[in-house]
Amino acid sequence: MALQLFFLLLPAFSFAQAPSRALGLPEAYSLALARSEELAQKAESAAEAWARVDELWSAVKPQITLNGTYFYQDDSKLASNRRDKPQAGISAAQTVFTGLRDILAVRVGQAQGRSSDLDLQRAKDALYLDVAAAYLDLFDLQSELAIRRNLVGITLDRIKELKDRQKIGRTRKSEVMAAEAQLAGYEADLTMAQRRELDSQEKLRFLTGLAEALAPQPLTLAPAGPLEGFLDAARRRADVEARRRDSEAAGLSVDIARRARWPVVSFGGNYWLKRLAPLDDVDWDVSLTGSLPLYEGGRISAQTRQAEQRRRKAEQALSLALRKAELEVRTAFDDLGAGQAAVAALEKAVAAAEANARSQAEDYRLGVVTNLDVLGALNSFQQARLRLEQARDDVLLSRIRLDVAAGEAKR
Repeated sequence: MALQLFFLLLPAFSFAQAPSRALGLPEAYSLALARSEELAQKAESAAEAWARVDELWSAVKPQITLNGTYFYQDDSKLASNRRDKPQAGISAAQTVFTGLRDILAVRVGQAQGRSSDLDLQRAKDALYLDVAAAYLDLFDLQSELAIRRNLVGITLDRIKELKDRQKIGRTRKSEVMAAEAQLAGYEADLTMAQRRELDSQEKLRFLTGLAEALAPQPLTLAPAGPLEGFLDAARRRADVEARRRDSEAAGLSVDIARRARWPVVSFGGNYWLKRLAPLDDVDWDVSLTGSLPLYEGGRISAQTRQAEQRRRKAEQALSLALRKAELEVRTAFDDLGAGQAAVAALEKAVAAAEANARSQAEDYRLGVVTNLDVLGALNSFQQARLRLEQARDDVLLSRIRLDVAAGEAKR
């Protein structure tokens, strides 16, 4: 019987029509890391932030310059006949005291550099989730295609059997036509699933940079622990820590703005290589300069208020990041629990649908039910299997989303 053949084929359905390139999730993520232009841009931004720290350090260090001047003038009314005034020397300058604003600026730059590194890390987490979603979507669609191909094949065998029975008068023509109509629907569903599988293939190829047909391998994940553990981890995840660094930098910027009222003391010196008389006998000179702002039209006060507003804005961003992290963890945890419950229910539904399909096949041989009843039971069994496979993949994705939400993606 075709129905018996169908049940024998079920355990191997996921291996039918397998594409040539086997791919695991760790490999897919590794390829995506190397291929992602967005990630590369964030890495360049992080490198730029640390280069800015080196620039800020230069304000703390002495500045040494080689200077040269060649001055040429009209000598028609000069007492001397010298029209040119060449001058050359080496000058050095060192800031002695700025209220530690330059050191604070370095600390601001370092906090911003760490923030950029953490944002890059979080971008890697987001990429991992994107790759996992595309990976599981393709795996689910290939499983669906295998089920639908088997269903079409078994229905074709069923129609052939019905036509043979029609020839000897044991089956009505209407039953054959009903089976053919059912087959047309199955073939349409198969065609649409094939189109979705092609779209999913393109998405995973785009992420990984591969150009061949891909076959994601089955994925298993460890059970989730208690919710509180994930919440604690989420409060320390990369983007939350990045906002903490931003808040730290904003607080330091307020101190920098306030210390603009402090005096500035700097040291300078020159060593002359060439000078004209009467200064040609002076080889070097040094100077110590100090300045204290008395009135600048309210500029320092305005800059201080701006810095304080940026600090409050950074604190609000940190608060939002914390609350969003906790929300993402709670949502993913709830989705995982609901998905696991759905899988358990669907496993029972599949077992019941399988038993019903077997029973309908036996009743058909006894003449108790019609072929439409058998086809209906067969379709219900297949739909239950499709829903079960989708639910299992949803659980896997929820588990990965939970790890990513907690900042603990197992890559």
